[in-house]
Amino acid sequence: MSHMPILDSFRHWMQQEQKWLQRSCITTEERKQDDTLCNDDSFEPFIGYIHESKKAIGQVTLWVSRQMEFEVINLATEERLLWTYVEQIEEQEASFKKILEPYFDALQSGDKV
Repeated sequence: MSHMPILDSFRHWMQQEQKWLQRSCITTEERKQDDTLCNDDSFEPFIGYIHESKKAIGQVTLWVSRQMEFEVINLATEERLLWTYVEQIEEQEASFKKILEPYFDALQSGDKV
């Protein structure tokens, strides 16, 4: 059995959001895992994305342990608009949208949320 269902479901959800993100003029780039880190005993699989709008850049990371971290930085001022750490993500896919709502709000507005 795969230990990665949370990562798979997050990737699937993010793919479904692409049309909305493109309409909102937000670019998406998947962060690749560095193979050199995979040999480390403490290495934990993750999936990550970098999003950029006209006003801000954001990064979201989800680890296989269901921890999530995301932040948004204003491109003009380099001010951190948002930083959030979530200790335990529930399995339901719908929660991604709810959890990341302030993330995408900050990306679009370029303002603190």
